[in-house]
Amino acid sequence: MAYKTEELYKKALEAIEANNLFFLADVYGYLGISHDTYYNHFPIDSEQSEYIKEKIEANKIKTKVSIRSKLHKSTAPAALISLYKLISTDEERKALSMVYNDHVSSDKSMSPKTMQDWYDPDRNKK
Repeated sequence: MAYKTEELYKKALEAIEANNLFFLADVYGYLGISHDTYYNHFPIDSEQSEYIKEKIEANKIKTKVSIRSKLHKSTAPAALISLYKLISTDEERKALSMVYNDHVSSDKSMSPKTMQDWYDPDRNKK
């Protein structure tokens, strides 16, 4: 089926605005076209492609701000903790965490060289 680029562009912008779309795959779905067809009409660095991506990014930002605002207004402990984790420093997040795993260590014992090292009860003494 032959599509007119200007028609697809107009419909894409309308779909993004009306349905608060966050992903290009959603745009393809609303337009009823394939990934390949989309990129045939809107090459990656084209002005139209960039503008579509900007509109999608604007939806994401608007939604994130809305969610954070709702979390801020909430009195539910889980919502408040979620917001705090989003805005906290690493140190504060570690203090809040029930489980904290430090995946960075200078201790060589965390990286056994052979499978036998896993079973060696004295490996930390070496």
